[in-house]
Amino acid sequence: MNVGVINESSKIENRAGLNPSGVSFLVEKGHTVYVQAGAGLKAGYTNEEYTGQGASIVFTKEEVFGRSDIVLNISPLNQDECQLVKKDQILMGFHHLAIAKKAIVEELLKKNVIMIGYEIIQEEDEILPFYENLGEIAGQMCLVIAGHYLQTNQGGRGMILGGVVSVPPATVVVIGSGVLARSATRALLGAGAHTIVLGHNMERLRRIEEMTAGRVITLMGSKYNLTRLTKVADVLIGAVLRPGERAPVMITREMVKAMRPGSVIIDLAIDHGGCIETSRPTTLEHPVFIGEGIIHYCVPNITSSVSRTSTKVLSNLV
Repeated sequence: MNVGVINESSKIENRAGLNPSGVSFLVEKGHTVYVQAGAGLKAGYTNEEYTGQGASIVFTKEEVFGRSDIVLNISPLNQDECQLVKKDQILMGFHHLAIAKKAIVEELLKKNVIMIGYEIIQEEDEILPFYENLGEIAGQMCLVIAGHYLQTNQGGRGMILGGVVSVPPATVVVIGSGVLARSATRALLGAGAHTIVLGHNMERLRRIEEMTAGRVITLMGSKYNLTRLTKVADVLIGAVLRPGERAPVMITREMVKAMRPGSVIIDLAIDHGGCIETSRPTTLEHPVFIGEGIIHYCVPNITSSVSRTSTKVLSNLV
């Protein structure tokens, strides 16, 4: 088959649909791979590295769509890209159709495309492989992000996550008990943060307790508990995901208002609409905003900031 890799149109998308190693694998299997010029540059891969593994470089997005049976992308297609899609083409990427514009969905329906959404691929054991693997990266990113924005010169509370002798650690409240929540919990607990996890699935909460040898506090995600715990959170991480659906709003504006000024919110569910009422999408260029006195980090493609690692993981999965 002919496989195409487009140069992502989003200014803040740094990942590539396939790395040179992935090209090599497909070419060895007898497939033809077309890579749009510059598709891998933000992830550190040159056009020459792709051609060295057997790819053909094309110079326009029209060529990629025109020549390919399968098109690989990362960010959801925009309106202009949808116009280039051929009838019955196979599209693989993060599509997030649950929050896509109606016009885009209607255009793709007309063309009878086959869409394979990385965000909803599920294995027999119910593991979501793309979220499982990228979630590990996102969880570690939470450690970096929270530590950075808690600093005084960033408008934060002037704290470190782990605390020191005679000074207690920061309190981190994680909303959710799935892949992202587990990864974030592991990273933050490892840094010494006082970590509390709230979720609705008892088995998942038990798994988190076992994973952390009981060092994390787990609670049911009732409105009562959410209201009580957000008041003491120095860092609040929204990690509630429902594959193929919009994320439910778990934290209301009133709860955010009750948080201490300079606290940090990281909404990892923003790709699915966000699970915190005050959240709105931000970018890697302008990653935060202040809402109700609280620092909000709501970057949809959070793993794009470590594009090389993320591209390698995505290519391995693809």
